[in-house]
Amino acid sequence: MTTMTASPAPPPAINREALGHAGVENAHNRAGGCTRPVRLVGHTAFVNTSTGEVDRVYASAGELDGYTYARCGNRRASVCPSCSREYKGDAWHLLLCGLAGGKGIPETVSDHPCTFATLTAPTFGLVHGIRDKGPCRARRDKPVCSHGRPAWCNRRHSEEDPQVGQPLCFECYNYTGHVVWQWHVPELWRRFGIALQRDLAKRCGLSAARFRKRCRIAYSKVAEFQARGAIHLHAPIRLDGADGPDGPPPEVPLTTADLQDAIKTAAAHVQLNSAPVDGVVYRLRWGSQVDCRTITDTTDPDRPSTTLIHPRQIAGYLAKYLTKATEDFGFSSRVFSAKHAATLGASPHVIRLIETAEHLHEVGGEPYERLAANYDSLGYRGHPMTKSHRYSVTFGQIRRSRRIHRARPAGLDPDADIRELVDADLDDDLPEGFERVGAWEFAGLGYLDLPTAAAAVESAIRTRVREQDRMTARWE
Repeated sequence: MTTMTASPAPPPAINREALGHAGVENAHNRAGGCTRPVRLVGHTAFVNTSTGEVDRVYASAGELDGYTYARCGNRRASVCPSCSREYKGDAWHLLLCGLAGGKGIPETVSDHPCTFATLTAPTFGLVHGIRDKGPCRARRDKPVCSHGRPAWCNRRHSEEDPQVGQPLCFECYNYTGHVVWQWHVPELWRRFGIALQRDLAKRCGLSAARFRKRCRIAYSKVAEFQARGAIHLHAPIRLDGADGPDGPPPEVPLTTADLQDAIKTAAAHVQLNSAPVDGVVYRLRWGSQVDCRTITDTTDPDRPSTTLIHPRQIAGYLAKYLTKATEDFGFSSRVFSAKHAATLGASPHVIRLIETAEHLHEVGGEPYERLAANYDSLGYRGHPMTKSHRYSVTFGQIRRSRRIHRARPAGLDPDADIRELVDADLDDDLPEGFERVGAWEFAGLGYLDLPTAAAAVESAIRTRVREQDRMTARWE
């Protein structure tokens, strides 16, 4: 009689679609909603420096799909809304702390002479704009330019009107002067800072060297693009004593009114001769419109004023523009040429600016050889935001405090001086004689699609099962 034996049951079918959805959802949760996270593979371990013993290992292999996701950190809202929102919040705190205190900066910093200055570009030609009262450029005599085009406009433009910022005559507009000026803005700002310090020292009857020992000029600077594609620089500028923001106001006879007057004087006198372009040297200056508003917390932050401004207004206004950059011109990434800009939907004015920048890059020689890397910023080579060393806290300190808070939510005092925090604080719980060691490799950008995520989850699960079986056999 033949004995029948039951065959082993087949393994349950794998629902690959469910695996894919689980992997993608898990990755989104770990990346905190980042649109384009960085995928990493590797591990972090605590290693005994004398024996080589490894303790408390974290590895990407332990995650559901075998990857560790790091947020992209992009500040552009069109690229990653989540990281942009986080960047905007960090910028808001950085700017506000230098005006009203916080994060370890004393509130007495608001007693220091301080003003909100705006430096503009000179005119390069007539452009369409939005006027508070009346049409764009109303003229009764209705003049025409040398090319026969109207030098007037009776329309009332809205903010969404694509004509805003466009020249009345493209042939009259000084495109070369615009791009050359834009390229030299960082140097103009440097010279402005020197001129401002000298003017303030002169008002105190001191040499520049003696003035620096008694008074420090602290600032943060944010670049904003006008509709015509030219840069505005917005800068809260503050006068500190020898101890910076932590000490009393400077021991010099200067008021906020003196600071504002010195800013206007310095901006009016600073000039710079450009490197030659087609045999022409341009004398570059700031525009005639220099605005200064006194910073005070006594004004209403919800009601704008032409002379006063609240610290929260400044922080909110500048943080908003930091996450926009040149997005209004259709750029959210690198631009390689005028033709590329045209495919992205750039306006004719912006395309001509980039064509001019291409020409400068070709014929301008060494002074303009790096211009090609700045087509997407229309020739502006400066950072979107800079600050003096002791204006406030830094982005690095704010991000460091966030890492410490996430690692030990109850271990960080909300009123802590985050300037004193270092990454070593995260290693306080290391066993004695151990060091933190990591080995990580770049594996890609963005989330996996459903089929790839399903395969990654399945592969990671099988790897963990094999490792568990290996460890079990080892101990048996």
